[in-house]
Amino acid sequence: MKEFRKYFGGLERDFGFCNVNNGYHDPQTNKLKFDPGDYGWSKRNISDQDYQDHLDGKRAIGIQACDDNGMASFGAIDIDPSDYSSFDIQHYLKVIQDKDLPVVPIKSKSNGLHIYVFTAEKVPATLIREFLQNLLFLFGLSSKTEIFPKQTQLGMNQDNVRTSGSFINLPYFKKTERKALLPDGKELEFEDFLNVVKDNLQTKESLKEVSNKKVKEILTGGPEDLLDGPPCLQMICKQVQESGIKLKDERDRFLFNYMVFAKKKFKDEWGKKVLNAARDFIKYDEVWGDDKVNQKIKSWSKDTAGHTCHDIPISSYCAKGTCLRRKYGIGSHRESSWPQISGLIKICYRPDPEYFFNVELSDSKVVQIHAKHIKKISEMKEMRALIADQTSIFPPIIKNNEYQPILDALWATKEDIKPPAGTNPIEMLKKYLEDYVNGPEATTYASFKSGAVLKDEEHYYFDYDKFYEEIKRNEWTKDRPRTATLIKSHFKAEFGFQKRFPKGESEKSFPPVRCIKMPADDLMKEEIPDEKIEIEDKQNIV
Repeated sequence: MKEFRKYFGGLERDFGFCNVNNGYHDPQTNKLKFDPGDYGWSKRNISDQDYQDHLDGKRAIGIQACDDNGMASFGAIDIDPSDYSSFDIQHYLKVIQDKDLPVVPIKSKSNGLHIYVFTAEKVPATLIREFLQNLLFLFGLSSKTEIFPKQTQLGMNQDNVRTSGSFINLPYFKKTERKALLPDGKELEFEDFLNVVKDNLQTKESLKEVSNKKVKEILTGGPEDLLDGPPCLQMICKQVQESGIKLKDERDRFLFNYMVFAKKKFKDEWGKKVLNAARDFIKYDEVWGDDKVNQKIKSWSKDTAGHTCHDIPISSYCAKGTCLRRKYGIGSHRESSWPQISGLIKICYRPDPEYFFNVELSDSKVVQIHAKHIKKISEMKEMRALIADQTSIFPPIIKNNEYQPILDALWATKEDIKPPAGTNPIEMLKKYLEDYVNGPEATTYASFKSGAVLKDEEHYYFDYDKFYEEIKRNEWTKDRPRTATLIKSHFKAEFGFQKRFPKGESEKSFPPVRCIKMPADDLMKEEIPDEKIEIEDKQNIV
């Protein structure tokens, strides 16, 4: 267990959990899924016992590889096929063997594939992500493929609470599930797996050397014009030259991206270069020919957006690290000054969903950003301010037609998540109200004015300001007016009600107290009986 924890060490203050036995398979994709409450963050420090419970099959865990210092000792490519029933793992095992890659392929819980890299000591998480991004290129995987750690910097959200980002589920649950694989597909037993990891531990230097060397071996040949341009275009054109088979699918996307490159490198001659590229690399037919290409060149003569890196066929040949360093790669376009954004998560809180997404900075750092409202994302000015507030950069102002493709690409990554039971703001607010109205009861006029709850058969009466001060101390984050609106709309509360404290027979009438009037029916707290436990052997009680 100690050795296993050493290799899969990461964020210590929180970790993921998964009640595997409660999972179910999606009938369309065969992917294993879980309901809220069976999958999420533990909200506490991880311990040796948690790792041991994972290996013993008691409770599966997941780890955020990046720690609070932006360092990591492992990472993984998560190959998540659209159809698990027809997934060809052997293809990736062959690439690993043929290219002699220092990685460890491991089956995922959904029978997909995680390709891991491990380091002898902690290195910047950005370095691990860059290494794995280069491997995407070697495996022919889309640039949209998930890479862990998803974040390389864990910052503070808008509520000044440190974020945890995303975790990856660990292998060898029960020591018998999610095993590592040999080139022939044979599964490795737990002890053998530990030995394989030990033999493949990388250093800071070797990570750079290996990935750059492997990419360089592939990025040779192709049209001379493209040797300082985007690697994706170079590889597509190289394949056409070597096979003699011109592009028939996604011709428009290829030619558009070639146009973006040509405008940067060839200036006034870009149109001629695009026409020649069309003749050389795409298949002409009754639809495509010089006339259609010239029409597109004319439409592209005006200002256009930059490369569509996430579109097929471009995404299948992405070598971003190399592209950024090339003279006419994506780093030379003004759009690249806008960071790459991806991994949109919508937390379906009621009534106000919240959003998280990843921002990749120019130095390969990835920061998770928190947005409290969709407006913060949908409007370019709001998004600029949001990114500037939570990162070290301030994206430039761009045109709406340039921002829309960025937004579309982000939205394509959206994942809706139901919050665990009890974490929805309305559920939390109800719990706060229940606790408050079942707390100190107003027995005197003075106690009523001080915040205690006055009750009758049908209603509760209490001071709103005192209630709000109480829940703010319990990490409630919504402001005073918004909280009041939620109470009014969801719990039928009446604000500004003038309530007199009932006087005794010998007492004078008290002045009315301005308060909330709330129906009691919705907040009747059920009494929970004490749990009864049958003990067969009383000697076991200590």
